[in-house]
Amino acid sequence: MSAVLTVTVVLLAALALALRWRPPPALATRAGPEGSTRPSARPGPDEWSVVLDAIASEVRAGSSLTNAFRTTVTRCSPRGKVVTPQSTLADVVARSSTDPHEALVIQCVSAAAALGGPMSATLHAGAGVLRQRAAVRAEAAVHSAQARLSARVLTGVPLMFAAWSLLASRSFRAALVSPPGAASAAAGVALNLCGWWWMRRIVDRAAT
Repeated sequence: MSAVLTVTVVLLAALALALRWRPPPALATRAGPEGSTRPSARPGPDEWSVVLDAIASEVRAGSSLTNAFRTTVTRCSPRGKVVTPQSTLADVVARSSTDPHEALVIQCVSAAAALGGPMSATLHAGAGVLRQRAAVRAEAAVHSAQARLSARVLTGVPLMFAAWSLLASRSFRAALVSPPGAASAAAGVALNLCGWWWMRRIVDRAAT
């Protein structure tokens, strides 16, 4: 019975691991009128689009790009690696970011500072690109929901069936405690978990 109990615990642990599959990281939320945002892993394209739109609005209202940038980052408090509430325009245009959305913000601000002209149009155009990125990410997350559910079902059903058979069938328990049965069960659990990891990796990558 100790072997049966051990196998049962392993199956239940594997099932619990499968059901704990977390969805992809949530998209960052748009900043409010006062620049407040809900916490997320990192700013998303929609949050950065608000920053660019705010800078463009300040420029269109008559502020210089330097003052518009300073006012906007103070009010919106962006959570970037380069663009932060303490950033200045001179610091930002001289640096780069590994985050693609923040990098686009830096490129737009740098282009507006270097080229002049209709700076608000340049900044609004960059914000439009970021909003398109946010729409694509949201659509990918919606379409991947069915795939995530299917992966959970494909992972959980075999484990639940094995656990039920282990508890309800004496012949199944007898076969399972034999060396070939134990080896087959271990291989099945390992392959099932490998399949769960593979499906999770594919779906999460497609969703982001």
